[in-house]
Amino acid sequence: MSFRLRIFALVVLVAVSAIVATAWLTLSLTTREVTRSQAAEAQHQDRIVQEIREYGLRHGRWPGVDQVVRGLAESTGLHIQLRTPDGTVLTDSDTLEGNTSGPVRGAALTIDPLPALDPTVRPGEPIPVRVGRPFALPADLFGSGPSPGAGPAERALRQAAQYRAALLAVRCMSDNGTAEPVLQTSRAPYLTRQQIQDSPKCVTFGTDKVNRDKVWLTEMVEMLSPCVPGRNDRERIESCLQQSFNRGLSGFAATPLRLFLGFRNTTSIIDLSRPALIGVAGLIVVALIGTAVIARRVSRPVWLLTEASLRLADGKLDVRVPIRGRGELALLSASFNAMAEAVQSSEERQRRLIADIAHEMRTPLSNLRGYLEGLSDGVVDPSRELFVSLHEETLLQRRILDDLQELALAEAGDLTYTRTSFDLAELASTSGTAHRAVAAEAGVELEVDAPGGTWVRADPDRMRQVIGNLLTNAIRYTDDGGHVTLTVRRDKFEAVLIVRDTGVGIALEDQPRVFDRFWRADPARQRATGGSGLGLTIAHRIVTDHGGRIEVTSTPGSGSTFTVRLPLDPWGGS
Repeated sequence: MSFRLRIFALVVLVAVSAIVATAWLTLSLTTREVTRSQAAEAQHQDRIVQEIREYGLRHGRWPGVDQVVRGLAESTGLHIQLRTPDGTVLTDSDTLEGNTSGPVRGAALTIDPLPALDPTVRPGEPIPVRVGRPFALPADLFGSGPSPGAGPAERALRQAAQYRAALLAVRCMSDNGTAEPVLQTSRAPYLTRQQIQDSPKCVTFGTDKVNRDKVWLTEMVEMLSPCVPGRNDRERIESCLQQSFNRGLSGFAATPLRLFLGFRNTTSIIDLSRPALIGVAGLIVVALIGTAVIARRVSRPVWLLTEASLRLADGKLDVRVPIRGRGELALLSASFNAMAEAVQSSEERQRRLIADIAHEMRTPLSNLRGYLEGLSDGVVDPSRELFVSLHEETLLQRRILDDLQELALAEAGDLTYTRTSFDLAELASTSGTAHRAVAAEAGVELEVDAPGGTWVRADPDRMRQVIGNLLTNAIRYTDDGGHVTLTVRRDKFEAVLIVRDTGVGIALEDQPRVFDRFWRADPARQRATGGSGLGLTIAHRIVTDHGGRIEVTSTPGSGSTFTVRLPLDPWGGS
């Protein structure tokens, strides 16, 4: 598996693990919170209802109930939401804590903040029957108690009036800055003895306001009157009195609310169960191990490459990096090794070039120096033959320098070409004719087999240089009585030029070096004929620049064959 696929597989594994772990944690936490919420509801439901009801009863309204809800949510661990009868959310414990409101269960609990009616029908008490007689309120609502002989209806009316008057009194006390607007007790008469003694004016204010409200009193009497006459049915009368009591206070007490409970939306890591913590830890371990594996797989090869490149820059050309596996990093290491090999080979070729140039020029210069010193010392007599030899040595130096300059231009890509469409066979025939005299002088037979119609697009002068170099080498390394053949033919989409000789040939181990600079199959023979040793190198570069290739096959003692292949010009001759 490649390095890219391994990284992809690891990332997918981590992602899938994260998704599965997240789903599992979510389900686990949700289930756990629902279970905990249900248990907490069963345990704390009555307390929550009682405390909120107590708040509404003693305040007569709901402002400030959010603090009660916040405290209950913190102490019970539940999500508490209060709504008005029309569905409007009055307060929500989650939003009070700055969180999104979590889910609540569908069933609602009704919180009725009205006070409980004291027992109106006492055990053993006869139920009086009073038809059409209005009930009267005592001037002192918070006195010693109801008038003697007062029945259940009168007592219910008195308790309702007390609750209403008590709310008015404590609000009066709050306005005067003497107390908070809250009842000190949730049972009749709702005002403590201390409050009555400390704030008589506010108590009188509440009492007078209720007594003067004839409309309300009349409505209360009308609602309570049906609860008196009738059969001696204790339960029916108590129910009737309670309903009338509640209706009479509905406009003055706090509005009933609907209570919804759920689990809090504030779960943190400390709330996770042990299996959840193990799952989270496992996911973190997998991510860390995967990251470490990726980091090691990437960083170590990169570190080795960095170190090797620094050593290579310092001149240590033999440095190489180990290749492990077959992935992208292994390919990068192989590419670096190939580059280092090429740099080392280039450096070695450059060194050999300098050494070869020094060697090639040392012998002619030594000859020139020796003869010139001999002439200067009078040891050698000047003659025509001597000056001809010295001139030839000078020409050899010039040819070597010209070839080196041309080779440098070719290897730098600065060698210019004038490409035209021409018949390679015709060019080969012309070159063969030009070399026949040299071949005849060397005792070598030169034969040209080049039928026309082999068109190529190239630089004719440079191609003439290539053919001339190949023919010159073939004639030079063929003994007297030998044979050299120049052939041109078509091979599918290529033009093929072949120079075959029956000369000394080239050893098998030397054939890869044929196109190297200053390489010679027979240095002694080359020295006698005056070659520069750069002709085949230049020819190889020219053919390569034209999109072709040049090859050699040879058998020592039987001759050599050089084959040049060039792309055909499909529009040639048209």
